Amino acid sequence: MKYLIVGIIAVIAAFLIWRSKQSTNPAEQACAIAIGELLKSNPDADPQSIADLFVQHEIAGSRCQSVGRMVMPQLRKNGLKPEDARIAMRQVRAAYPLVP
Repeated sequence: MKYLIVGIIAVIAAFLIWRSKQSTNPAEQACAIAIGELLKSNPDADPQSIADLFVQHEIAGSRCQSVGRMVMPQLRKNGLKPEDARIAMRQVRAAYPLVP
């Protein structure tokens, strides 16, 4: 009985992981990577330059928040400390209304 329960949990976890990998739009992921690289090279980037990256990657204004959620892990991968990443995310959030 224990093995059955563990097996079911493992199958559900594997399905959820697979599903999350499938739902990531490559254009949105590329945009998040580009924003992460911009903020790594220029931590004081203005929100308009971030909004320009959203437009360049053809991200609609309604999808900016979902892309913004992917930026934080990119900042951490680029070596920013957690508090610096949180500060940089303010600029990303300020860019949302600037995207048409």
